[in-house]
Amino acid sequence: MKTKVLFLVVLFAIVANVSFAQFDKFVLQFNAGIVNPDKGLRGNDVVRYEDNFRYQKPGDTAWYSLSSPVGFAYVNKDLFTNNMGAKTGFNFGGMAKINLDKYETVRLIGSLGFSTFNTFQGSRSGDIPVFYYDINNNYSAYSKPISYSYTFNNFGLGFGFEVAPLSFTKVVSPFANAQFNFNFMNAKLTRTTGPSDSTSINFNDFRMGISLGAGIEFKVNPQLGFVLGAKYDFGNLLLKNTDQNGYIEWGRTNASINDDGGRVLSNIYGPLGDGYRTVAVSQKELNWATFYIGVNFYPNITGTKKK
Repeated sequence: MKTKVLFLVVLFAIVANVSFAQFDKFVLQFNAGIVNPDKGLRGNDVVRYEDNFRYQKPGDTAWYSLSSPVGFAYVNKDLFTNNMGAKTGFNFGGMAKINLDKYETVRLIGSLGFSTFNTFQGSRSGDIPVFYYDINNNYSAYSKPISYSYTFNNFGLGFGFEVAPLSFTKVVSPFANAQFNFNFMNAKLTRTTGPSDSTSINFNDFRMGISLGAGIEFKVNPQLGFVLGAKYDFGNLLLKNTDQNGYIEWGRTNASINDDGGRVLSNIYGPLGDGYRTVAVSQKELNWATFYIGVNFYPNITGTKKK
């Protein structure tokens, strides 16, 4: 009996020691990089072209045009219907890693990240037509300047696992990981036609997805290292939705990204943004790739060096 008790005590001590040795080894990572949209996330938000703009007067079958070509700028009919109009931008993130084995090759990871797309795209300017009756009740048209700005952002929270088979070397270690992510997506399109004449539409939605990543770590000393990595996000695998009774309209502050297909009403695609029409929206895969560089910190939470 004493032998069994002694065996259990020794076994408990070993397990406790190994478990503590596993979980007292943290890695804190801070990174920044480039994010590149893919699939239904990538697209163009504004169409601009030179035209004299032909139009008809009410009750008249003849066609009229503006006196000189004008660079008209309209919202792309594919924006929000077939894609989300995102372009290359920046990503900023942080990650915590906890080793699960004594060789430090398997890790539990958690991450926070913010991706802001369309970073390198400035405002797009052009003109839109304005139709009016003059003081003599003659129908006519002229053009006025307009500019558009657009952003798409995602704040992500992720949890997963990582494998780093050469981590025990304490020098160079390749790794691969997978995470389940909670994605808070936001988009904003603004049009401005004067110093105090601006209107916008905002999109806010929550989606869940996964990301797959890989990279390599370089350890400089026991407390500091560097990392180069890349990952690919499948941003909306779960909770796709289309607001069948909703609108894509100027002034809306909480529109849906409508990524599950269907039909909605919209007033943003006409030259003046005044007139609702039914538009078909397609199912969209909101994916993106991230390439980053970062710094790893290896804090010793015990305050003593393990033998």
